Amino acid sequence: MDFFKRYGAIGPSQQQSPSETIQRLADRVETSTLLEDKKAAVLSLKGLSREYRKETGEAALLPLLKLLKEDNDDQNLLKAILETLITLCTRDSPRGETPNVGAATGDVASQFSQTILDDSDDVISTLLELLGDADFYVRYNTVQLLGTLHLHSGEELQKRVLVSPMGVGRLVDLLSDQRDIIRNEGIQLLIAMTETNADIQKIVAFENAFDRLLGIVDEEGGVRGNIVVQDCLQLLHNLLNYNVSNQNFFRETSGVQRLPNLLITDPSQTAAGRNGLPDADVDDEIEWTVQHARNMLVVLDVIRMLIQPGNTNTVSNQTAMQQCGTIPPLLQLALAYEAPSSVRSQALYAIGDIIRSHEANQNLFQRILITTAPEGDVESDAKPIPEPAIVIVIRLAVGKRPQGVAENEYYIVRAAAAHLVQAYVGGNPDAQLALAATLTPPGDAGSASEPDTHQSAGSLIVSVLLDWRETGGEDVWRVWYASMLLSTILRDHTECKEQALKITIGDVTKGEEPFPLLNELMSQARQAAQSECDARLSLAIFTLVCVWLVDFPRGVSTLLDESSNVAFLVEQINGSSGVNALVQGAAAFLFGLVYQFDLEPETPMSRENLYPILSKRVGADQLLIRVQRLRDSKEFQYAVGLASGTHSNAYGGIPIEVYFDNVFTDVFKKHYEGFRVAVRLGPSEVMANPNYAYLQGGMAGYAGSVGSNSVPGTPSLAGAASISRAASPAATLATLTSAPGATSVYGAHPTEPMVAQSEFDALNDKLVDQSSQIEALKYELEAAKSGSKIDSSETSEQLVQERELRARAEAESASYAAEINVLRQELSNMQTQSLEAALADDSTGAVKLTELEGQLSELKIKSEQDSSNWNTLRDELQKKLANAEKQVVKAAAAGRNTNKKKEQQQATVIESLKSDLKAKDDEISKLNLLIEELNEKVKAVDSVEELKEKIAGLEKEQEDLLVYLADQDQQSKEYRDMLRKHGEDIPLSDDDDE
Repeated sequence: MDFFKRYGAIGPSQQQSPSETIQRLADRVETSTLLEDKKAAVLSLKGLSREYRKETGEAALLPLLKLLKEDNDDQNLLKAILETLITLCTRDSPRGETPNVGAATGDVASQFSQTILDDSDDVISTLLELLGDADFYVRYNTVQLLGTLHLHSGEELQKRVLVSPMGVGRLVDLLSDQRDIIRNEGIQLLIAMTETNADIQKIVAFENAFDRLLGIVDEEGGVRGNIVVQDCLQLLHNLLNYNVSNQNFFRETSGVQRLPNLLITDPSQTAAGRNGLPDADVDDEIEWTVQHARNMLVVLDVIRMLIQPGNTNTVSNQTAMQQCGTIPPLLQLALAYEAPSSVRSQALYAIGDIIRSHEANQNLFQRILITTAPEGDVESDAKPIPEPAIVIVIRLAVGKRPQGVAENEYYIVRAAAAHLVQAYVGGNPDAQLALAATLTPPGDAGSASEPDTHQSAGSLIVSVLLDWRETGGEDVWRVWYASMLLSTILRDHTECKEQALKITIGDVTKGEEPFPLLNELMSQARQAAQSECDARLSLAIFTLVCVWLVDFPRGVSTLLDESSNVAFLVEQINGSSGVNALVQGAAAFLFGLVYQFDLEPETPMSRENLYPILSKRVGADQLLIRVQRLRDSKEFQYAVGLASGTHSNAYGGIPIEVYFDNVFTDVFKKHYEGFRVAVRLGPSEVMANPNYAYLQGGMAGYAGSVGSNSVPGTPSLAGAASISRAASPAATLATLTSAPGATSVYGAHPTEPMVAQSEFDALNDKLVDQSSQIEALKYELEAAKSGSKIDSSETSEQLVQERELRARAEAESASYAAEINVLRQELSNMQTQSLEAALADDSTGAVKLTELEGQLSELKIKSEQDSSNWNTLRDELQKKLANAEKQVVKAAAAGRNTNKKKEQQQATVIESLKSDLKAKDDEISKLNLLIEELNEKVKAVDSVEELKEKIAGLEKEQEDLLVYLADQDQQSKEYRDMLRKHGEDIPLSDDDDE
């Protein structure tokens, strides 16, 4: 209470509450005229704000802000005001003391911060001006206050800074402050403000921030410096992240050229290139601190960010990094044994990003040689042997794990090395072929029992795949990554697959029979399954063989040379217990690929021999279920979501979901649809299918049914529907017009069908449906005939009705024949008009074309009307037929006697009428299609020359139509002759007279 008596100016017998004292002091700040009185009141409020933050803020915040803007000449006063504002806006107690009941909570601190930001007189501009004050405490406390405000409402503060003319410039000037504490606080504030605001990022960058930040890094000792280096590099990362203009500016101002200097550490780290073993003499001299590793990881992150896939500046940045020599120090860092695994892996990832899809960089990396000392006695006279960098990188991916390094720690180095190999090979078929040329049996260039060093890249991969049993399968990831790298080399490259197929295991000089590498891998998979090793071993081999055999029939033939391979795959697929579901799916996919690509004429086991195994012992449905379960597994989906070669987190640990590599998943996705179709097709269909090569590309559209050789339930190709329906007149006409060399209406392209495939299929579907209905009616009629007896009188009445129907049908047929002649005449007239239009000038031709289009429209309308009339008549005839059949059924129920001869005549008449109906339907449909096609083709005529060519095509089409109509007339004559033979009285027509 003595405190309140002293600052409250009250009598000794009267005491005031803290709220009253704070209010009195706030009034003094606002109303006092003497500077000393204001200073004393502010100092008093500063002391009270530590314990009574809420009361102080509610009473004195606005007076303090007003005083800050008006009386900012006294440095001590400014310091006291700023410190008080910082205390009010800070969430936690500044001294870690337990706040008393009246202390401000986090919400109150946010409320005070928002009050400052919402000030109508713009206190933020005043604070930004104070950043230029020379006084240390004023400048330091101003930066701290801005940082505190940014914690509460960063977006609002950023907006206020952007509208201030010199706001961002004042913040960047903090980087040049000679007082380290102010500079460091400024770096922290800029990191917070540039994290997401692209506008501030651009302004800061163009205020020469890049040069200033890199200068601070150099002053602090480079990447081996303290946490200030990490802050500077983090700010550099923020300025470049997702900001194309800043990346361009950074490259144009030679910022990329300064990155290699940040990668250089102690030169003695190159001594670690000895088979992953450190040199005892230099191991103690090299020490990677935690801060050193953090700084280096930020630098590597900046490099990788500049060359992200899909970035518009990626190619330019890749070129700049290669020109300034970024790859050598990255390689030096990646091969440093004493460096943390996280740093080594990120260095390998960075090299891979630099050379990915960049031919010049890939060629440069191919020429890099690394000299490594031989393993063993350092005093040995043996000379170091230079090796290609790609060999060293492959050794990191599949070589032995160094002693003293945990498996989960070294795993990320393997994953990064594999990523680098894939980046080197990706889009570079020459690199694939060069690596494939090094694929040799282990006995030819060193074996797995010898040191990993000085083996060729291919020999090292093969030795790891074949001799994993010698290590007891302790390190599964060696085999897994060896499989992935070999898949990368073979993928989509037939020459590489051929080269790998030439590799044989076995020394002929020792009497051993050569055994192809492909079959040896299958033997390794069999042994892995029998020994109950990690499922990744079997999966690694199965996925490798799948990639090898896709689009490679010779490989399939080699695999089938060993008959036990098929039996092993069937055993794995049909296994009900003790078989991993992923292994079953991979084996099923491999067996399906063997069946799909078994295309060699001299194959040891043809598809005809494989098909019974597929359909009976395995079952196509079960095979597809196994593969579908593989596709839907979380392990497969995890691999699909990974980037190329990225099978680990960045800084350590083995993801438990890693079972498949990206090479296999890409091949699986590409060929999955074709695989599903191929395993359901019969062996002869696979050979005869014209779209089979298209299916092998990974896409398949199929619907409906297939031919007689198909498996029940087998989907067919969409284009194959016409094969089974070619017997219909519509199909025959469409086939003729779409056949090679045929000329369609008005000079269309020879291979272009006159009718769209979808329309043609729809028409055929309609005809098939009608045929099925007729067959159903025939079946019902036969059933009725077999169980009924119709007397002669009833039959006579029905025959009379049938004669009437037949006569009416004949009349309608004659009518439509006349209409066909009219249409033929109109077609001839159109030809004449088209010829006249071709001989006339352009204006006359346009008029003729207009008239022709009008005539075509009228003809189309008339055709539609005729079609409608014919449909109506057809419906009436069908009703009559239905009534006749009903009468037959009634007669059957009455149990009357029948006359077999009359029944046959009646059935013949009915079938004849139905045939006539169907034939006339086909004729009308063909004419409608021709008219529609003619209308479309005439509209497409743009010049007189084009019109002449189309007229020539029309004349050819007219001849085809006349032949077709002559055939129809002959068929009509044959129908009438048939009716006369059955005793029907058919009058002679003009054609019969002929």
